[in-house]
Amino acid sequence: MKHPKTETEVKHSQSKKAWNVIGTIPGRKYKIARVPYFHDKRYPEISTKNKAEALEHAEFISWCFNHPDKINL
Repeated sequence: MKHPKTETEVKHSQSKKAWNVIGTIPGRKYKIARVPYFHDKRYPEISTKNKAEALEHAEFISWCFNHPDKINL
């Protein structure tokens, strides 16, 4: 597998209920992944849990791009 040589970070989407994994190097691919989550005011506990879980998944994706040498292939 080829190393993508991409540095990433996680930011919340400005228009959607989702976390975005974005590239930080200008001129390279910007949006790497979108991790959406369920949100409903009627179910605050579920919404909070889903948002936290989506953030955890987005951070994992970002970590994988930033540390490809530590992934066992």
